[in-house]
Amino acid sequence: MSAIEVIKEVRELPLKEQEQVLDFLQKTLHSHKPVSDVKYAVDADFEKAADKVFRENDNLFRRLAQ
Repeated sequence: MSAIEVIKEVRELPLKEQEQVLDFLQKTLHSHKPVSDVKYAVDADFEKAADKVFRENDNLFRRLAQ
């Protein structure tokens, strides 16, 4: 369903249900963190974590590779 179709459906809802949709959208849109709040791992931390994952799951990765 496209956004235009959703909008048309919402417009046909009773006012009370439109308010529920609006409330849902406001809560959903405000729950996302702005991109500036995203924290990235430094390369050394990533490498350390990746080494640990591959070391601890060596058998699993070997089976998946077959």
